[in-house]
Amino acid sequence: MRAAPDLRVALCAAACLGLALQWWVRGGWIFPLDDAYITLHNARVLIEGRDPNYGVPALVGASSLIHLALVTAFALVLPGGAAAYLVAGIGLVLFLAGLLTLARRLGLPWPEGTALALVGLASGAGQFLNGLETGLVMAAVTWTLVLALDPPSRRLALACGLLPFLRPELGLLALVLMARQARLRLAAGPNRTAALRAVAADAAVVLAAAAPWLAWSLAETGALLPRTMAAKHAFFGSSSDGLPASVLYAAAMIVGGIGPAAAALLFLGGGPGSALRWFAGLFILGFALTNWEVLAHNGHRYTYALLPVALFAAMRLGAAHGPRLLRLLILAQAAVALASPSPIAAQQARVVQYEALARWAQANLPRARLLIHDAGVIAAASELPLTDLVGLKSPDSIADHRRWTAPSGGAERFRALDAIARRSGATHAIILDDAPDRFWASLADDLRRGGWGVDPVETGTAPGPYILYRLTPPASAAAD
Repeated sequence: MRAAPDLRVALCAAACLGLALQWWVRGGWIFPLDDAYITLHNARVLIEGRDPNYGVPALVGASSLIHLALVTAFALVLPGGAAAYLVAGIGLVLFLAGLLTLARRLGLPWPEGTALALVGLASGAGQFLNGLETGLVMAAVTWTLVLALDPPSRRLALACGLLPFLRPELGLLALVLMARQARLRLAAGPNRTAALRAVAADAAVVLAAAAPWLAWSLAETGALLPRTMAAKHAFFGSSSDGLPASVLYAAAMIVGGIGPAAAALLFLGGGPGSALRWFAGLFILGFALTNWEVLAHNGHRYTYALLPVALFAAMRLGAAHGPRLLRLLILAQAAVALASPSPIAAQQARVVQYEALARWAQANLPRARLLIHDAGVIAAASELPLTDLVGLKSPDSIADHRRWTAPSGGAERFRALDAIARRSGATHAIILDDAPDRFWASLADDLRRGGWGVDPVETGTAPGPYILYRLTPPASAAAD
């Protein structure tokens, strides 16, 4: 039993060494997702006190206040990319340490516990270094599960107060775990007054942990919680297939994201497992009611909040029924993790091309006003005035999509784009040519449908999927 802590330390130290070596070999890091550069832009705005691109507070377009705060803090002493990489590495190491701790606490034999932890790490390999909060989310959920195995505690209340500000949907996990803790306190003994005091103290700890983040969000954005999901819901619309079908699609996205481990969610058992079953159900229902399709975005990254819960269920299953079934699950999960092709290299190449295009526009079109839909790289690489067609960094766009895009299932998105383009005074646009899907490329078609001239500009930079267009307003807009 004494070898387990040493093994945990050794594995976490090896993970730290691997992260450092990877940074050194690459000479830096290019994050594969544009959203990572929104965080870097927001951190720069917090440090400099101004936003030259969007003219909005830094928290507009930020889903994770805690992640942004950590990146900003490290960016005070490190380059932005290094700060984001360090925060991502912390998430990876804490996730590994949490899984090893969970396995030990649940009495899993160390070979199976170690194998499952490493397979869990491999399953999230494409997410840990994406420059976003995904790794921290997995780590936070894992350590919250460790705390949930203990008797009711203020530490769990503190963790639950912070969870919604790491990812808003983790508020569901906080809700079900605090409801369980309140029930346990009330059932603990005959002294109901003392139990009620303990429940009230838990609530006070939750509110104390949440209060600074709520105040920050309210002061910066006028809302208590981020509006990023509302922006995406308005832009992408919601499914018209009905709730039962949407629930099935959302569940399928979970399986597509976290792999065979998702099957273990059906065997969470009692104790904290009952609360976690509620969390998984509410998680799926929430995305089914809004837009289940976003669960597939960016490598299914939103689904990874459920990976620690699924691994927790697998550990309990293995501890209760022996290692044979668990070994099969480990092999299946490992096979899927190793066989899944990683798009990271292609995504990074796309980021490099977008950055080069942004720098060309900064140097050659200093008076341009740009319409964009990927709001990160362009803001990190230029100081040009930008308008986000989706609405993450330009919240005025949300109202246009709520008026036309969402009610029509996207059929009248061209009206929303026309209104946004007119209001912004845009002279150019950068749009991704995402053939063969052509979802983003269709934005150029929508602008043309609204009467805009949309003509590619020859930049002389390396060709790539991001295309710079010159915009000519419709006759009515020109007259205005």
